[in-house]
Amino acid sequence: MSYHIINLAQTRMQQQLVFWGVGSEPDTTDPRRALIVNEEYLNRNLERYDNGRTTRAILTRVVENHTGDWRELVGWPVPEHELEQTGDAA
Repeated sequence: MSYHIINLAQTRMQQQLVFWGVGSEPDTTDPRRALIVNEEYLNRNLERYDNGRTTRAILTRVVENHTGDWRELVGWPVPEHELEQTGDAA
């Protein structure tokens, strides 16, 4: 399995998913230009790639197939007033 790495601080600041870039490339909002790591490498480096404070690793296939609000991917709540505006409230 492969994972995209989310830069949580930049994601909060920009209010959209921001992925780690590849090599010396800067962070990116384009998942096709993002760093992708395999599961073995991720598990050996959890503090760097999926510590929950500064980074979050998300399965590449989940990123590619997700159609809902981006905050769902990082486990952040969608404000109730936004759900009401889109008609998604239960």
